[in-house]
Amino acid sequence: MFDFGWQEFLVVAFVLVLVVGPKDLPKVLRAFTKFTSQARRMSSEFSRSLQEMSDDEDLKDVKKVLQDAKSGDFEEISEMFDDSMTKDMKSVGKELETDLKQVYDKTKDATSVKEG
Repeated sequence: MFDFGWQEFLVVAFVLVLVVGPKDLPKVLRAFTKFTSQARRMSSEFSRSLQEMSDDEDLKDVKKVLQDAKSGDFEEISEMFDDSMTKDMKSVGKELETDLKQVYDKTKDATSVKEG
């Protein structure tokens, strides 16, 4: 992380003793270690949440599609899209059929009212 040699560490310790004083030095060091441990905990929690997100099934599918596209294997991608589009088209077809029946029934009722 930091490239400190023993000379730099000695200079920092000497300046710290001069600025803070030997009486308050333990308090300052405790506060510093508490801060660094809290920062490490936060970074590990952030890394863990990113790992959990990357383990999500949806992201695994996206990663697989991108890897297939990168390798030039477009057959699996097209099969996957064909399967999902077939399911979507069937559901859209059913919805469209029910909507058209409702419109037909309404127009049929409206024409029978006009005739009668």
